[in-house]
Amino acid sequence: MTRLQTYSHRAVVLCCLFCGVLPVGIIFFWLTTQTDHDYLSFTGLVQYGLDIQAITHTELSIRTRVISIAVSLLYSSILMFALNSLIQLFKNYQRGDIFTLKNAKLYQKLGYSVFYWVLGGIVYQAIMTVVLSFNNPPGQRILAISISGVDILSLLIGFFVVMISWIMQEAYRIADENNNTI
Repeated sequence: MTRLQTYSHRAVVLCCLFCGVLPVGIIFFWLTTQTDHDYLSFTGLVQYGLDIQAITHTELSIRTRVISIAVSLLYSSILMFALNSLIQLFKNYQRGDIFTLKNAKLYQKLGYSVFYWVLGGIVYQAIMTVVLSFNNPPGQRILAISISGVDILSLLIGFFVVMISWIMQEAYRIADENNNTI
């Protein structure tokens, strides 16, 4: 096995592992947060972006936890889509398929998934502030929408990845034309 194939295999295993751990971690987080079993927050393994204590002063109900799990799993599906694209890309690299149209399309999917991640994050944060503050008394419910500098940087990176995919597609088209020229 070449070095590229070895590292590609490791990347596939890592991405598959992350695909399995992510949903389990999300479910575990929402079932245990603000309880005696909140090991993820206590140990610092997970730092949730929203300050739950500032949003709600009440204990999270089972209904709130279930809705939070559903919304979080829906948002994480964007990451799962990106991980699936990475798995396909690294499997292609394992087979030695490097400069192909298929890989260029996978890079395009990765770039678009960054856009979806940023936009999904804005919507996710807004929905989660409503869900978490729903049990607050009237007048203390919250709807928060924010965009940070990291979001703008992520959009820029996503744009560059999509641009690179377009360049790779054009390069493939030119190489294919040259190969078919007599």
